[in-house]
Amino acid sequence: MAQSGSALEWGSSGRWFESSRPDHGNNGKEPSGSFLHFRGVILFSKAAEMTVLLNRLFPGQSQAVLKAMAEVQREVFVDPGWRRLAYTDRSLPIGHGQTISKPATVLRMLSAMEPVFGGKLLETGSGSGYLASVASRLFSRVYCVERVLGLVESSRTNLQKTGARNAVVRYGDGSAGWADNAPFDGILYSAGAPGLPASLADQLREGGLAGVPVGSKTSQEFTVWKKVEGDLVRVTSFACSFVPLIGKEGWNG
Repeated sequence: MAQSGSALEWGSSGRWFESSRPDHGNNGKEPSGSFLHFRGVILFSKAAEMTVLLNRLFPGQSQAVLKAMAEVQREVFVDPGWRRLAYTDRSLPIGHGQTISKPATVLRMLSAMEPVFGGKLLETGSGSGYLASVASRLFSRVYCVERVLGLVESSRTNLQKTGARNAVVRYGDGSAGWADNAPFDGILYSAGAPGLPASLADQLREGGLAGVPVGSKTSQEFTVWKKVEGDLVRVTSFACSFVPLIGKEGWNG
């Protein structure tokens, strides 16, 4: 659940966008997504239009992730009063003092997991379920742990609404992962940790990837690690800002 950041604005208030641009046709190179053809006009959903802009601003990210994001209605996962901003590149309130991550952050987090698509994913701090819903289209099974009880039932409902039937949400302290379902091919922490959680390496499959925001309570570096012969090897990182990871392997551990 990420915080703050610059915004990208989309101007339409409708569910569908009319596009006359040649790069929105079948011959273009924009990511495919949710769209309709009506009397020769291509109508793009807000989610699909968002991925077109993300693809331009963040080149080189996974096209599979962009396609999955185009299929998920982000407004389902935010508070009703903020739904008009659901397709801007901002973190938004989801209640209980928590936020939904910016679309660009979700894109970069999941793109980093591309080598392990098709396997099992663990997400800690799943919030209202947006990243999990996108990930459900990329992984065979998605396991989520959320410590805010008020978000657990709503996230389960949100996942059902968006067709993520291979994702499960458990209430509890996710800072130590979910040992009962380990090992995982991918592990993502959607909350900022003071350091690398101690149990992460044991729950990650050999050759698996883990992404963890590590730093202060307000600013972190999202770092991706690969498990190689039992050790975690740093792969890549980018600056980010997430809400703090609370739990025995988090800030109050």
